[in-house]
Amino acid sequence: MDLFSVTSDNLFTPVTDTRSVQMQNMSARALNAGLKQFTSGNYDLAIASFKKSISFAPTTDSALNAADYMARSYVIQGNTQAAISAYTKALKVAPNRDDLHVQLGNIYTSNKDYTNALAQYKLGVKYNASPANLFSLGQGYLGVGQTDQAMVQFQRLKQQQPNGPYGDFGMGQTYAKQGKPQAAIDSFQKAIARKSDYLNAYSEMGRAYVDNGQMAQAKQLVSTLNTLSPGDTTLANGLNQYIYDKSKPQIVQANASKVYTPFLAALGPGTPVDAMSFYTLSQANATQTVSMVFQFSKPMDQHSVENVFNWNIARALGTGRGDGYNYSMSPSSTDVSLQPTPVGVYYDPATQSATVLFNLTQNATADGTIDPKHINFSFSGKDVTGLSMDKAANMYSGFTGVA
Repeated sequence: MDLFSVTSDNLFTPVTDTRSVQMQNMSARALNAGLKQFTSGNYDLAIASFKKSISFAPTTDSALNAADYMARSYVIQGNTQAAISAYTKALKVAPNRDDLHVQLGNIYTSNKDYTNALAQYKLGVKYNASPANLFSLGQGYLGVGQTDQAMVQFQRLKQQQPNGPYGDFGMGQTYAKQGKPQAAIDSFQKAIARKSDYLNAYSEMGRAYVDNGQMAQAKQLVSTLNTLSPGDTTLANGLNQYIYDKSKPQIVQANASKVYTPFLAALGPGTPVDAMSFYTLSQANATQTVSMVFQFSKPMDQHSVENVFNWNIARALGTGRGDGYNYSMSPSSTDVSLQPTPVGVYYDPATQSATVLFNLTQNATADGTIDPKHINFSFSGKDVTGLSMDKAANMYSGFTGVA
């Protein structure tokens, strides 16, 4: 080319290109500095470096990556709005960056903004239907309760990675949301068979066991999680709490009241009525209010506990094991009966205990007897979350204990 044919337009092109390269290099150096600060935990300095990287060359990969890590820094600092802003601006420059869409969706999910999260996950899959993005989209559909659509994504994922654990894991989550705990358990087991250290699968399977009424299996998985991850008990503790929250309340023990006249539930057949209170009950037809204190396994609904019609007091029916009233022999003619409904119940939330008051009345000849050991006290109320009593532990007698 003739030197004299160079125009003013192309004369400055090399200079402009050089300037662009310089700015890109400066952006890359600022990004690298920010990444070092980020990995060292110096997030304020890292954010400042990432901002420089973006300002030097806003449309380059360095700037987009800087925006990504700047948003991550904001998330770590708890400033999710700034993180959302950073991703939103970056996506205006590069709307096809599927990874940024997914990261933004994750922030919306952490903020429980599931509708916006789903929109971002959809865009992520639009630009790249990778297994990881399909998993995120499935989670997004679960967040808004669209379980059928979630299942479609996890099935697509499973088709892409038939030997991977994540499709089965997502399907297990979906079955759990659909109220199909056994199907969920089966899917989680498949996921664990493909990834034996998949802690989240153990945790979610434990919750499915709880929902399926298999508390013993759920408790075993708490131990498994503690064994697999002794340094981080977050999942084990979470599962343990779920077990507690979903466990039906129980009567765990009964005691004599220290305030009211106690009912001596350890005494057997033929106990004189006046043994409970000689001063009062030695008189014919006299009545004494006696009491039992019952300890619950969980905080109870106070109104439910203090509703006397949720309690029942009755002679035990025999089952051939000596647990019937008067050891299942005909009661003595002097045996007195108790009213099935207490006269009052007081619940103490601090101790999760109920004091049950009921009347004991002497007979007309002042020689009444009773079999305290074989009197059943049963309760049919609810705990503070609305769970009904565990039928395996909603009754007490001096003979059987809690049953």
